[in-house]
Amino acid sequence: MDWSLTASLLAERDGRPIVVMDRRGRIELANGALTSLLGRPREELLGRRWTDVCTPREQGREVGQALRAVFTSAEHRLETEVLTREGERLAVELDVAAVGRPPLRLVCIVTRAGPPLPVPRRAVVHGEPGQGLGLSYEISTELATFGTLKAVWRAGHPEHEDMVGRPCFGAFAHRDTPCQDCPLTAVSPTSWPHTIVRQASTVSEGFEVVTATPTSAGTAHVSVHTIGDSTLTGLFEAKVRRLAQAARLSEREGDVLRYLALGRSPTDISTVLGITERTVKFHQANLLRKLGAETRFDLLRLFF
Repeated sequence: MDWSLTASLLAERDGRPIVVMDRRGRIELANGALTSLLGRPREELLGRRWTDVCTPREQGREVGQALRAVFTSAEHRLETEVLTREGERLAVELDVAAVGRPPLRLVCIVTRAGPPLPVPRRAVVHGEPGQGLGLSYEISTELATFGTLKAVWRAGHPEHEDMVGRPCFGAFAHRDTPCQDCPLTAVSPTSWPHTIVRQASTVSEGFEVVTATPTSAGTAHVSVHTIGDSTLTGLFEAKVRRLAQAARLSEREGDVLRYLALGRSPTDISTVLGITERTVKFHQANLLRKLGAETRFDLLRLFF
């Protein structure tokens, strides 16, 4: 039985937008609900990569990596944006699963679609960081008034005048006492400014960088910035490219290096890249030799 004909008939009977892709992200099937959502005829979709025709250019790499990662999991939910034929952006939620026998295929079902939400202009605050907009403030360091806010700035502009006079730990972290990891109350550093890096709160992902600098007798300046997952991903990719270029790795060796650094096993890597496990191990041995590493653990030390 022709799987594509059967799948096409089943997909057309489903009112939800559905697309089926091969492991390289090329579209093999798109039902009527999907073509209607995107305003694109099938001939514009079939045989082309999802990230080339449906994904905003700046998101292509990230979405491609997310789709490839599905091959090592039973199912996955992906929130992203798609482009219609008219260039309109739509925020969509996809249920994605790798199904069938090798060669596996990706089945994506659009469970929600609508206009993209505007990026909220939330400040990065001490104890409750957001994304993208840094916040800084001046506080008292006197024993009796420690933490009392003298001024607050967001993106370099004065804001939150209603917070002036309140303790920073109360205004930002909703605490009654100073934060335990405050760089001003930590063990005296050897030099100023003093910076700490800590896991961001549940409000945002990634890490936050908190820097404190005494400005004059009895006051200090504190700034908080969040390094989000997208930035961390960019830094990781840059490190992979730099190592690959320095060691003159082949493109495939660079791909294997990336997944080894993420802790993936040769079995997982073979599934994601669509090559045999034996080939993965061959590339692994070559790249370790070129990088001067004897084991995978030695490899990880190059990243830190």
